[in-house]
Amino acid sequence: MITLDQPTLRVFSAAVAFVVLTFIFVGLRLFLRARAKQLSFLSDGLCLASLILFYVFVGLMLEYILTNGKSDAFKPSSPTDLVKFLKILYVEQVVFTFDISLVKLSLLALYWNVFGVHKKTKIVIATVTAGCVIWCIVFTFLAAFRCRPVDNAWAPVPPPGTCMSRSDVYLPLEGTNLFFDIVVLCIPVFTIGQLNLPKNKKIPVIGIFVVGVSVCIASIGRLVGISQGDGAQLFFWSCMQLGLAIVCSCLPLLGTIIPRKNKSTSHSTSEYNSFRGRGGNGSVMKLTENDSRTDGRWVRSSQRPERTQRSGVEEGPDSDYALESLPLKNRAQKETSVV
Repeated sequence: MITLDQPTLRVFSAAVAFVVLTFIFVGLRLFLRARAKQLSFLSDGLCLASLILFYVFVGLMLEYILTNGKSDAFKPSSPTDLVKFLKILYVEQVVFTFDISLVKLSLLALYWNVFGVHKKTKIVIATVTAGCVIWCIVFTFLAAFRCRPVDNAWAPVPPPGTCMSRSDVYLPLEGTNLFFDIVVLCIPVFTIGQLNLPKNKKIPVIGIFVVGVSVCIASIGRLVGISQGDGAQLFFWSCMQLGLAIVCSCLPLLGTIIPRKNKSTSHSTSEYNSFRGRGGNGSVMKLTENDSRTDGRWVRSSQRPERTQRSGVEEGPDSDYALESLPLKNRAQKETSVV
């Protein structure tokens, strides 16, 4: 039986914990979206792909820890152990770079469907998406081809001039990754802040996205691990960052599993739907039954949807409306124009 030291045990525990958490959250997300017939090829498909890559990342790391047979797997004591460690470091860095990009693109695809009502918001989302794609291509290439030939990346002492310094690649990689994390996090916060909603209904929605700050904290921890050359810290924060990013990408879509109990919570748990229903200028936007998926067209309803009576909300300027599909039978009469 292998006895792991404290840093290695911490990496092992984090990996196992996030394997379970990500499975639960992504499973709930896909179940709820499928039940609502709102599965999106882009946002949900990219999320599922990021989960699979995360399992590859964690699986390789756990296999290395369990087969290395050392108390401290991240401090190789022999040339053979060093080669093993450098190989796993090389593969994990390439997988991490591509996987964290998929999570960002999944979130941005969700933002496009949710917030893509105003032209300026679409431009911002499209610009950030283009930046993330370019970032993914550039840094995945640099991580994969830092050395020429590639096998020098796990040579204990590579020939001079054949490899770029790890810090010259990994520090800019993580620094720009942190920048994009902050930008992606700020998009929904500022967008929701501009909606015509009372403060008590903005706070719960913003709070869901602010949870993503934990991803930025993990990114900072990963930067520290890279700068210090601490393998255990690097792998720990890499696992934390990927796992938290996947979990946070699912949170906005899980509000429907929280029961409505009173006035203060009746609509806050379904804000993901309700703020999509505001098209500006006092209009109420709704999805047709036929196009109820996330990329379906928006139509302007000539009648306001019925208010949820269970919550006891009264009519008023600050009232809220839930997004509901129009019945198929009455759809032709209710639809007045396509936006």
